[in-house]
Amino acid sequence: MKTSTIVALIIIVAIASFATGFFSYPAIKGPPPSPTPTPTPAPKPSIWEQIKERGYIIVGSSPDWPPYEFLDPVTGEFTGFEVELMEMIAERLGLRVEWREMGFDLIIPEIQAGTIDLGVSGFSVIPERLEIVQFTMPHSITEGQIIMLKSRAEALGITGEFDSLEKLEELGLICGAQVGTTQEDELLKLEAAGKLPKGTLKTYEDYLVALEDMKRGIIDCIYAETPVTSWWMLEAEQKGEEPMVVVFRRPYYPVAFVANIEANELVRKINGVLADLIAEGKVDELKAKWKCG
Repeated sequence: MKTSTIVALIIIVAIASFATGFFSYPAIKGPPPSPTPTPTPAPKPSIWEQIKERGYIIVGSSPDWPPYEFLDPVTGEFTGFEVELMEMIAERLGLRVEWREMGFDLIIPEIQAGTIDLGVSGFSVIPERLEIVQFTMPHSITEGQIIMLKSRAEALGITGEFDSLEKLEELGLICGAQVGTTQEDELLKLEAAGKLPKGTLKTYEDYLVALEDMKRGIIDCIYAETPVTSWWMLEAEQKGEEPMVVVFRRPYYPVAFVANIEANELVRKINGVLADLIAEGKVDELKAKWKCG
C-alpha cells in the first residue's frame, strides 16, 4: 500500500472518530430546571370566619344554674341572665344562637374538640382553665358560699359563719358539689392534702339533685356560688319551704364565656360588644332583671 494511501486512511479514520465522538458527546447542560412549585393550600378559615359563614354561633351550656341559665318550665327553652346576654351579643354581631344542652364537665372538652364555638354556663376564670382555653372579658364576679338548711345548722349549733373549709371536718359535714366545678376542685384538693377526710365531698352531675338531697338530709350542705345560692334561698322562701342559710363565704372568681384557645378573633368580637353593653348600662339592667347583681 502506498504511503499516500495509508495517510489518507488515517485521516479518514481520525475524521470519523472525531465526528463520532463529537456527535455522541453529551451536550453541555445548564443548571437543572426548578421543580414545579407545589400549590400552597388555602389557610383554614378561623373559628370566627366559620361562624360568620354559617350565620350562627353554637353555644354549649348546662341549664342548671339559675338565674344564669335554666330551662323555662313552660316553653322548655333556654333562659336566664347569661342566655339573654349572649343573645344580645349575637344580635349585635349579626348572628343567631344555637343552644346545645350538655353536662357542665363536657363543655370545655367540646370546645377543645371544635364541636361547639362557645361555653356559656357560669364559668369561673381560673388559672388551670386558662392553660387549655381562653375567656372573654368577665361580666360578673361572684362569691363562693356554703349553704344548708337553717334547721340543720341550728341542730349542729352553727349560729354564724365559719371561716374556712376545713371546718367541714370539725363539724362532720358531708358537702355536695357539681362535677367539673371550681367548688368540687377545691374540696378534692383539700381531701388529697389530708385537710379534709375522704368522703367529705359528694359529687353530683347536677346541682339540682344535690339541692334535693340536702333537703332530704342525705347531705348536710352544698358548696356553690352566687347568684345561684341566692336564687335557691329566695325560691325556697317564695315557695314557703324550709329556709336556708349561708354558713361559709369567700371572695370568688370572675365569670366569663369560654372559647377555644385559638378563637382570638371571636373573643375580640365578643369583647367589643360586651364592653359597649357594660358602658350602656345594659348588663346592669339584665342583672337587675334576673336578681344577680
